[in-house]
Amino acid sequence: MVTAHDAHDDWYEDDEPYGRGAWDEDVAPRPLSLVVRPSLAFELIVPDSFDAAQTIADRLRTGTSVLVDLHGVERALAGRLTDFCSGLVYALEGGLQQVAPDVLLLTPDHVDVSGDEASAVREPGFHNRI
Repeated sequence: MVTAHDAHDDWYEDDEPYGRGAWDEDVAPRPLSLVVRPSLAFELIVPDSFDAAQTIADRLRTGTSVLVDLHGVERALAGRLTDFCSGLVYALEGGLQQVAPDVLLLTPDHVDVSGDEASAVREPGFHNRI
């Protein structure tokens, strides 16, 4: 009568139950690679004309968060830039938050800003700048 133990010994001729594989070869250890944390830096842009929209888009496309300070900007220009920033973050799958009156924070898709998201909705007139 053949027992399960005898059958096991027939399948494996040596004492190593799984045999030698490619992973058992002597391989020089590799140094660990360090993971670089994403930069939390941002760029502050104080626009004086709609030409600043190109700078805002370029910075956001490179992965840099952008603060847009609309203080002192005429109302029509502030509305155009807010609409542009809204479309820009939608197209790049980023984020847009109002961090202060007339200050917008645009973040790329890999940056997540936590906080009170309802504050932007509570601010009257934030989305209605016309």
